Order: sequence, then C-alpha cells, then structure tokens
Amino acid sequence: MSSSRSSTKRAFPEAGLAALVDAAQRWLDGWIRRRGPIHPPLTLGYRQIYILPTRFGWLVGLLLFAMLLGSLNFNNNLGLFTTFLVSGIGLLSMHIAHRNLDGVRIAAVVPGQTFAGETLPLAITLQDTRGRARSGLVAEIRGADAADGSDLPSSASADLKISIATEERGWRELPRIRLRTRHPIGWFEAWSWFWPAQRVLVWPRPAEHAPPLATSGNSDDRSRTGDESDEFHGLRDWREGDPLHRIAWKASQRHQHLLARQFTRPERERIVLRLTDAPGRTLEERISIMTRWVLEADRCDLEYGLELGSANLPPGRGEAHRVSCLDALAALG
Repeated sequence: MSSSRSSTKRAFPEAGLAALVDAAQRWLDGWIRRRGPIHPPLTLGYRQIYILPTRFGWLVGLLLFAMLLGSLNFNNNLGLFTTFLVSGIGLLSMHIAHRNLDGVRIAAVVPGQTFAGETLPLAITLQDTRGRARSGLVAEIRGADAADGSDLPSSASADLKISIATEERGWRELPRIRLRTRHPIGWFEAWSWFWPAQRVLVWPRPAEHAPPLATSGNSDDRSRTGDESDEFHGLRDWREGDPLHRIAWKASQRHQHLLARQFTRPERERIVLRLTDAPGRTLEERISIMTRWVLEADRCDLEYGLELGSANLPPGRGEAHRVSCLDALAALG
C-alpha cells in the first residue's frame, strides 16, 4: 500500500512538470512566430537571431569577474589590462557569431521518404546573400541526437542533412528546426528557429513475417506483338504495310521471297493485392502485410495493383507505381 502511494505521489509532480514544459513551449513558439517569417524560404535578420553565452562562455565570464575583483583589490594594472583585453575579445566574438547568421537564406527543406519506425531524412539548403563566408553552421532538432554542420562559402550554397524519428504511419508535421553557430571561439552561441511548411507522409512499417506473395505463375508464357525494343520471336512472310527496315534481307534471299522479322513482348504477370486477403487481427497488421507484399512484388518486377476498398490502384510497375501504392497504404484510414 505504501509503495503504491509513493509511486502516485511521484507521478503527480512529473505530470505537472511535463504540462508546465508543454505550456512554456507553446508560449515560446507563439512568441517566435510573432517576430517575423518562420517558413522557408526566408532570409535571417536581426529579429530572428538570438545569442547567449555557452557554458564555456559563462565560465570565462566568471573568471574575468574574479580577475577584475583581484586586480582592483591589489591595484594590479597588468591584471586590469588583461581582464579588459580578454573581455574585448569576448565582445568581438559575440558580434562575429551574430554576423555569421545574419543574411543566411534558408532556401528549402526537402523531406525524404521512410517507413514507420525508421528515421526520416531532411535536406536543408542554405545560401549566402551578403557575399561573405560562414563557418560552423549546425542544424538540429529539439529532442533528436543527430545534427549536421557545414561551412557556407561566400555567395554559394550548402546542404545540411538531419533526420527525425518516426513511430506511426500517416501524415506528419515537420518539427521546429534550429540553426546555430558558435564561431569563432565558442564563447557565444547564436541561433535561429524556423518551421518547414510542408507535411510528410510516413509509409507503414513492413511486416517482418508476412505470408508469401500469391501469384498465378502461368502468365509469363503469354505474349503480344511488340517492336524492335522487345524480344526477337522469329520470321514471317512480309505483308504489305510492314516497315521496310523489318525485312530480313539475307533470309529472304535464301528462301526466294520476302520475310519480315517478328518481335514479341512477354506479358508480365499481373496480380491484385486485396486488403481483405491480408491476414491480421487489426487494420494496422493487415496494412503492414500489404506493405510487405508491395515490396516483394516490386522486387520480383511484377505488375501489381491494389484493392483497398476506398482507394484502388490499377496494375502497374516501376518506382513511381511503388511510391503510389505505399502512399495509398499510408493514407488509409
């Protein structure tokens, strides 16, 4: 009984702290949005750039304060000179850090494609608009371990690549991204926030143990008339209206009459993947199995279609068709 009471008491402060943090984040997001443009493409200006000392910068500041007190107490002119000299260097580095972000244009944020449970890649394109090189630009996302940094040449562009974790399929809003720099000596950190305006569609997680893909296995023998880009099938008598470049001149000379080359295109096996045929206790399990079937059909170079009830896709093949099928499964309600 006492253990359950203690666990309940611990849960209340943790829930209250989490609610307080969420409220502070909402207030901060609203305050940032009111200060200027937040969606790329945008060019960073003084109202969107923030700066504070780093941990090392705070330690240097405390050390300089102690040096100032000691120099004043002992009337040490060399100590005062050193204190003011280092303080001047620190103030100059603060302006350089701010200047390192001023005028940087965030041209675009391009999301990649991924399955639920994997990381979603993001490509951030930065451009210089002031004709000066930028050093040590880093893009990161709150709560994510991954960050990417790069230098931005003068009047050029650079790409930063970061990734975010995904858990569920479906549409997802991209989170707030932080662009920061600690150039030149790491005493101050200047940063800016921005939000990508687009949403991304996260594909369903493929089932690890799905039933084998059901195929008829007898449609590969069918063929239809093709052109020169298909397989050579044989020779036949030339008919009026056949193209002259299809005439087999050597064979025609041996047989004493005109023969034409004939080409055929093997009919690829076509299958229809139905959501009702996928086993599973829940809708998510059936969608996961359908995702695995789509990947297997694409790997086997089959022509396949989908019957999902509300959304049906005709048989097709190739990269674009695979993406369309995965998008339809991801958006399934």
